[in-house]
Amino acid sequence: MSRFPTYGDRPVALLTNDDGPPGPSSPNIYAFAKLLRDRLGWDVKVVIPDCQKSWVGKAYAISDVVTTSYFYPQEPDGLTGDITPAPRPFGNGETMEWILISGTPASCTNIALHNLYPGQIDLVISGPNHGRNSSTAFSLSSGTLGAALAGALSVPIPGPSPSTSSLHTKHIPCIAVSYGVVARPVTPRTNSLAGEVATDVCRRLWEDWGWEGGSSSSEKRLVQVYSVNVPLIEEALLPEKRKICWTRMWRNTYGQLFKPTNLLVLTLLTHIYTQQVALTLMTLTAQRPLTNQETTGIGAPNPHLPQRPLPQVRAHFPPQIRPNPPNPTRANS
Repeated sequence: MSRFPTYGDRPVALLTNDDGPPGPSSPNIYAFAKLLRDRLGWDVKVVIPDCQKSWVGKAYAISDVVTTSYFYPQEPDGLTGDITPAPRPFGNGETMEWILISGTPASCTNIALHNLYPGQIDLVISGPNHGRNSSTAFSLSSGTLGAALAGALSVPIPGPSPSTSSLHTKHIPCIAVSYGVVARPVTPRTNSLAGEVATDVCRRLWEDWGWEGGSSSSEKRLVQVYSVNVPLIEEALLPEKRKICWTRMWRNTYGQLFKPTNLLVLTLLTHIYTQQVALTLMTLTAQRPLTNQETTGIGAPNPHLPQRPLPQVRAHFPPQIRPNPPNPTRANS
């Protein structure tokens, strides 16, 4: 039995991720959501980005207008399903309603806790990420961990109504789950075993949430976020061979992240000039209508800017990167 009270007769888990809806970059969330619901008996509210949003950490796109849509995944794998602008009753083969948000993973968490399901969520689970987050370099960049951290930082969260107290004024349990891909291809059997392990670890954490801090009771505080990494190694995931290890994050770096590409991009000079023109237009239009003289030449090179050609920088995020090994003398510092 958990140390935490719940709003209802069973835990309500917010499930989010950074890989988006089911697909090649998000192959495990549908099965994991069903396991949380069917294996543990939890109520699961799924709120995820509407597309892949990895490597954004705990970012919020503060200038964007975030929109929502409703996704009704179909059996057996959630790869198909109806997407609507508003909620509707379930149709044939539909058992879950997911909310897709045009924002970052952190935005999904905060919006779910404060705007979509205020006073309903008992814990936050982010993942399963398609790739490990067992080191500092990748964990600090991870949208999966970012979504979990956003949950921890979203308190105080309102209660069900103004007259009903919130259960999360200072703390809400948050778990980030990542699947460590060790060898490819990953077999369906391995994915199935990983789902069982991840689900059981989430249940165990919920039932026996830990403390951190000093030795005295006044110095102790509830753990804010757990990061769980499940290695996709079938033999290690077999029930008779499973082992849970409590460890520190591997301290490392990731080195170069971008490499040259032939993708077409605008030059820095063109970008700066375009932004200057747009800013000038917005300022003038707000004050008075533009004259013919002011609009003449918009889109032409600015004679006051340097006209010498600038070298184009064309780079993109490489599909495969290798982390730099840590300093062995400071790996555990």
